[in-house]
Amino acid sequence: MYTLNLQSFIAWCLGAFLAGSIPFGLILVKLAGKGDVRQQGSGNIGATNVMRAGGKALGIVTLLLDVAKGFLPVFLARKVGVSMVALSWIALFAVLGHVFTPWLRFKGGKGVATALGACLAYHALLPLPALGSFFVVVAISGYVSLGSAVAALVLIPTALGLFGPRFSGIVALPEATARYLILAWVLMPALVVRKHAGNIQRLIDGTENRLWGKKKEGRS
Repeated sequence: MYTLNLQSFIAWCLGAFLAGSIPFGLILVKLAGKGDVRQQGSGNIGATNVMRAGGKALGIVTLLLDVAKGFLPVFLARKVGVSMVALSWIALFAVLGHVFTPWLRFKGGKGVATALGACLAYHALLPLPALGSFFVVVAISGYVSLGSAVAALVLIPTALGLFGPRFSGIVALPEATARYLILAWVLMPALVVRKHAGNIQRLIDGTENRLWGKKKEGRS
């Protein structure tokens, strides 16, 4: 296992933040001549709003790139043998980069796709319970935002090993470092849920869009 000193740890986290900060949705929509995605639909730079602004193909490409920018820094860190605790924070910083991208005055997306990529690189089976809950909730309710928020919350017990090491990738951790891993895997899902605050309020008000049915302009 590769032991990071403080400087190396900061460098990995900064690299992950910068990778996550690339606003692929904004770039792709502009390159396609469709204008500024922030001025269309919900104003979000994520795949769903890109699909509205530029079509399904651009939306799918944005989704894949947003997943990739979370996956790559964590994958590279894992390849060199970085510990699971350090990987947790590198994954968190990739999501932070997407949510608070400095290129857009620290206003970014909701972090779902980037978090998925980071989780896949951290441990391939980690996202499975969250993805399962996402599809169940969306199938029953029709609300993608609700499915995303529930999936983020399911990620917390999964990453902390409550569903077993098969999904968390962790057999045992020294007590001295376990709290740092716990903090990272609480902060990341909490951040994603916080970014869905507007959607949650619309769910409460009964004005949120379903996946199917009549759409309300400007909602996401």
